[in-house]
Amino acid sequence: MAETPRIGVIANPEKPGAGELLLDLVARFREEGVSVLLEERTAALANLSGGISLDALSEKIDLLVVLGGDGTILWVLRQMKERIVPIAAINTGTLGFLTCATAEESGQLVKALTSGNFSTSERLVIAGDLERKGSIESSFVALNEVTLCRAVASRVIHVEACINDKLANRYTGDGLILSTPTGSTAYSLSAGGPLVQPDAEVFVVTPICPHSLANRPLVVGASNRIIFEAPKQRDDLTLLVDGQLVAVIKETARIHLRRAEFSLPLVSMTNQDFYDVLHQKMGWTGTAICGE
Repeated sequence: MAETPRIGVIANPEKPGAGELLLDLVARFREEGVSVLLEERTAALANLSGGISLDALSEKIDLLVVLGGDGTILWVLRQMKERIVPIAAINTGTLGFLTCATAEESGQLVKALTSGNFSTSERLVIAGDLERKGSIESSFVALNEVTLCRAVASRVIHVEACINDKLANRYTGDGLILSTPTGSTAYSLSAGGPLVQPDAEVFVVTPICPHSLANRPLVVGASNRIIFEAPKQRDDLTLLVDGQLVAVIKETARIHLRRAEFSLPLVSMTNQDFYDVLHQKMGWTGTAICGE
C-alpha cells in the first residue's frame, strides 16, 4: 500500500497481558503519527475511550491488527466473512501459525505497517452449506478445515466424497476432513495429511484413522465442487468448522463445499516466508545454503 492504511485493532481479552500489550501498541502507533480505531470490547480492555462495534470497524479500516492466536483470527473471519480486510496478527496464544509477530516484535510490526514495508498472502477460504431433508439448513466459511466425524467413540462411520458430482470414495473410519493449504498445518496434519504451501490452489481430502490402507489423503484443485455425504448410520456424526461444532447429524445429510468468493489476506513481515514458519514452529533444521 502506498499510503499508511487505516488501521483497526482487536484483542482477545482472555489472553494474559493483552491489556498491557494493547496500550503499548497504541502508544507506538501514536509515536509514528498514526491513530488507530479500536473494537469496543478491545477499548474497554485497556480502559480506553472511542471503541466501536466490529461491524462499524470493518467499514472504516483498511487493515486489522489482531492480538491473539490462530483461534482469534478464525473468530474474526467468522464475524466479518466477505467484509474481511488484511489481518496482521501478534501472537499472544500458543502455536500461532497464522501470526506475523510476537509481542516482543510488536514495535517492528508497527514500523512495517506505517511504512508499508510488509507483504500479504491471500489465503483460500472454504464456503459450505449443510443440506438436510433436501434443503439448505445453514451456511458457513472455514479458513482451516471442515470435518465430518463421529460423535461417539464406540463405532466407525461411513462418509462418501464426491468431486464435481463424481463419486471419489467411500471412507470408513473416524471421519473425513476437507482442508485448505492454510489448514494443512492444523487438524489435517495431525490426521496424516500433507503440508501444503499457502499459495497453492488446492484442497486436501484427509481421512481420519481410515480402516483401509488404500484410503490416503487426496489433493484436488480448488476450483472443484466437493460433497461429503453421510448416509444413514447407527450413531450420530458431528460437523466441525475450524474446530467449532456446527451441527450434530442424526440422519442422512450432505455437506456442499467449494471455494469462497473471497480470500483472507494475511500480513507478513518482508523477511518471513512459509519455510521460516516451518523452521520456527516445527523445528525443521538443516545446514544447506540454498540459492548461492
